[in-house]
Amino acid sequence: MSFEPSAGERVLWEGRPRGIRAFIRPMDVFFLLFTLLIGTLFGTTAAASPSGPGGLLFLFPVIVFGLLFIGPRLISILRESQGVSYLLTDRRIVIRNRGRLVELDLSNLPYLELDRSWLTGPVIYFGQRQMYEGWGGFSGGSPAPALRGLVDADVVYRTISDARGGSRER
Repeated sequence: MSFEPSAGERVLWEGRPRGIRAFIRPMDVFFLLFTLLIGTLFGTTAAASPSGPGGLLFLFPVIVFGLLFIGPRLISILRESQGVSYLLTDRRIVIRNRGRLVELDLSNLPYLELDRSWLTGPVIYFGQRQMYEGWGGFSGGSPAPALRGLVDADVVYRTISDARGGSRER
C-alpha cells in the first residue's frame, strides 16, 4: 500500500482538507455548550450568594472542562486536519493521515455518500456510519473512511462516482 500512484495508474484528483470545520464532531459542540452552561450556573449561583466569591466562580468549570476535554480535543482536531492528504486515481482512493493509511479499491467500493452537514460541511463517506460516531474518546475518530474539508466536494464526488463505474467495467 503506497500513497504514490502505481505504474499505469492515472491520478484523477489530489488534495488536502481546507480548515478544521470538517473535523469537528457533535461531541465537541456538546462539550463546549456543556462547559458554558455549567460555568454560567456556577457564576450565577456564586454571584447570588451574598458571602460568596462572586462571579469569578464561573471560571472554575470553564478552566477544568477546558483543560480536561476541550483542550485535548482541539489539539486532536488541529493535528488531524493538518496531517491529512487525499489521492484519487482511476483504480483506488488513498487517504493518508499521520498514523493511518487507508486504501480503497474503486472496483469493489460498496458505499459512496456525500453528506452535507450544518456542522462539518460536505463530507464524502466510503462506509456506513454508526449512530454515535465521533462520540467515543478524545480523538473523536471515525471508523468510516471519509474525505473531509473539501471545497470542491461535488466535483470530487462526481469524479469518484464516474471512476468507480469505469473501474467496474474493466
